[in-house]
Amino acid sequence: MFRQSLNVAKAQVPIALFGIDGKYATALFQAAAKTNALAAVESDLNNIEQRLSKNTRLEEVLSSPLLNKTAKEELIDSLGKKSEITTHFFKTLIENNRLNETRSIITAYKSLMEAERGIVSVTVTSANRLAGKDLKDVKDSLTKGGLIKNYKEVNVVNKVNPSILGGMVVEFGDYTIDMSVSSRLAKLEKLLTDSISV
Repeated sequence: MFRQSLNVAKAQVPIALFGIDGKYATALFQAAAKTNALAAVESDLNNIEQRLSKNTRLEEVLSSPLLNKTAKEELIDSLGKKSEITTHFFKTLIENNRLNETRSIITAYKSLMEAERGIVSVTVTSANRLAGKDLKDVKDSLTKGGLIKNYKEVNVVNKVNPSILGGMVVEFGDYTIDMSVSSRLAKLEKLLTDSISV
């Protein structure tokens, strides 16, 4: 069923995701979109994620290579009622030995759903916690400057990483804007070492 639904014309995905988790999340999104089950699949994945968060041992068991396919299928079935697409999707993960990617696939699927709703997530990494006004300025610069288009909502999240020394790194979609002091120092060091070695 899951593989059959992928053979039909592909549904339009709001953003391109890469990596194993991105490919599986994209395939799941396309299959769910074809049967108008995006919300049902999202709900299923949220329930599974909650169960995995409550029981860390469960995630270890799911990714164990020692557990046979039948036992993994029974374990997935025990996670509660799921839509047909979600059930078939997990069977595909089991067949391909990719259950260990479950949490990252769920995160990728959530990104697709946010993009589908017109929500753009922006991560601002700085050496110190930024004030609300600073985050609002970043948001305004991105939206008014035309870098982010076709959005309904922009969510800005601040991550702290002291190793960047100062400045900030802004990430959204496939874009990274690196204005950190550490990257500037690295570029300067490269210039100096390249000119000395000539």
